[in-house]
Amino acid sequence: MTSDLLEISVDRRPAGDGEAALVRVTGEVDLSNSAQLSGVLRSPACVESQWVVLDLAEVPFMDSSGLQALLVAIGELGSKLALVVTPGSAVGRLFELTQVSGRLADYASEEEALAALGANSSGAQSPDADG
Repeated sequence: MTSDLLEISVDRRPAGDGEAALVRVTGEVDLSNSAQLSGVLRSPACVESQWVVLDLAEVPFMDSSGLQALLVAIGELGSKLALVVTPGSAVGRLFELTQVSGRLADYASEEEALAALGANSSGAQSPDADG
């Protein structure tokens, strides 16, 4: 039996000349809770930030509804969104199979993502960044 519990926290962190919303997600993202993730990514904390770092390192599973929520966020937030995904994880493999990894910057750690965003504060991110 799986739990519907999904924990999401949002913190603000300096990045370059601006600020990043650091969104940490813990737990499985599926049909029962993907709307919760969408809501956070559409919140003023994310929309009004210069950058959004979505940390999925503690997400052991994501189904197609979670992937859809992420794809909508990519469309809405564009190049200001960066992902933190553990290399070789189930979520990382999902992103590789669906070619999400090639659509925006993904990093192995929050620190790496924040440092890269600071270095790219002109707004240009490398889509090939993969930690």
